[in-house]
Amino acid sequence: MWDRHPVRLSLVHMLPSVARRHGLDLAPLLAGAGIAVGDHLQPTQVVRRAQVSSLLLEAARRAGEPAVGLELAASADPEQLGLIGFAVSTGRTLRECLAALAHNMPAFQGGVHITLDEANGQAVWRHNFADSDPDHARVLNEGVAGFMVAMVRAISGCAGEALHVSLPHRPQLAVRTYEDKLGTRMSFGNGAGIAISIDPALLDRPNRILGAAPAMADVSLLAEDAGWLSDDALVETLLRTFERAALAGTLSLIEAARSLGLAPRSLQRRLAVLGTSFEALVDSWRHTQARLHLANPLLPVGSVARALGYSQPAHFVRAFRRWEGVPPLVFRRILIEDGAGAKWQLSTAGAFANPAGKAQYLTASDSLLID
Repeated sequence: MWDRHPVRLSLVHMLPSVARRHGLDLAPLLAGAGIAVGDHLQPTQVVRRAQVSSLLLEAARRAGEPAVGLELAASADPEQLGLIGFAVSTGRTLRECLAALAHNMPAFQGGVHITLDEANGQAVWRHNFADSDPDHARVLNEGVAGFMVAMVRAISGCAGEALHVSLPHRPQLAVRTYEDKLGTRMSFGNGAGIAISIDPALLDRPNRILGAAPAMADVSLLAEDAGWLSDDALVETLLRTFERAALAGTLSLIEAARSLGLAPRSLQRRLAVLGTSFEALVDSWRHTQARLHLANPLLPVGSVARALGYSQPAHFVRAFRRWEGVPPLVFRRILIEDGAGAKWQLSTAGAFANPAGKAQYLTASDSLLID
C-alpha cells in the first residue's frame, strides 16, 4: 500500500519527549523518514502519513520498544493537537465527542474513515487508515488506539475493563503486555483497522472533562494535495532517507517509495521527468559518501561498504573502481600521502544540485589527487 495521505506533524507532538526518555536523537529519526530537520518538530507541517509510519517504526526499533505507540499515546496532550483536540473534548456527551472527531478529521489528516456502529446491544467505534499497510502503520495504529481509550475513559468515566480494543496487525509482544499497558482487553489481526467496543450506555453519559477543553487552534482543511512534494523537495526528501535506509539494509526503490507514500512506478516517473532515476541518485550519494568516509584512515573499507548499504565489500570495491578508476585503499593512500585527509573538501550540495548533471565533488586544488 502506498499511503500518500496528508497528515499534520502535531499527530506526533509527543515524540520529542519520548525520544529523550529513550536517549534517541530526534534529528536522524526525522531525516530517515525524509522529514525536514529544524530546531524542533513543526506541528503544523504537513507530510505524508507513510513518512510518519516510517518515523515511528524506526523510533520503536531504536528504542527497543515495539509498543512505543502506547507510550506516545500516554504522553499525548489534546491541546497540542489543535482542532482535533478541541473536537474530541468539547461535546456534551461521549457520542457528541466521537461525532465531532469524525467531522473534523479532514483538518488533521486525510484518508481516515471513522464510524460508530450500534447493534445488538453493542457499540463499536471504528478507525481505518485508507491505503495503509497495517504492519507499516502498526505503531501509529497503536498510538491512536491508546489515545482514544484514554479519551473515552476520561470523557465517560468508565473503567478500562468496559472496553475491548481490536488492532489490525499482529502483536509484537504478549497480548497480556498490551492489556497491562492499555488497561483494557485486546485482540489482534483483524486486518481492518482499529475497533473499540463500547457499552452503548456510555455514549450518552455527560462529558466529564467538558470544562477542561483546550482553546481551538487551526481550523483549515487539508487539501487533497497537501503535503505533496514538489520536484525539488522530492529529491531532497529522498536524499535524507538514504543514510538510515543504507544502514538498515533497505536502500531500495520499493522501500523508498513506501516510506514516502508513493507507488514505485510513480516515483520513477517523477524522477525521470527531472532527468534522473532512483538508481542514479543512490549511486551519486554513495560516491560522495564513500569519499567522505575514506578520508578517515581508521575506518575499515568493510565498514564503509556497510554504511553505504552494500551487502558485500566486493560490490563496493567494484563500484568505487568505476567512480574513481582505483580501489578504495589506493584512493585512501593517495589522500594520506598527499596530506589531504585533514583538508579534504567535498560539496554534497553541489553534488545533488543538478541530479541530471555531472556532480562536482572536488575543489580545484584537490582535483590533482585523482587525475
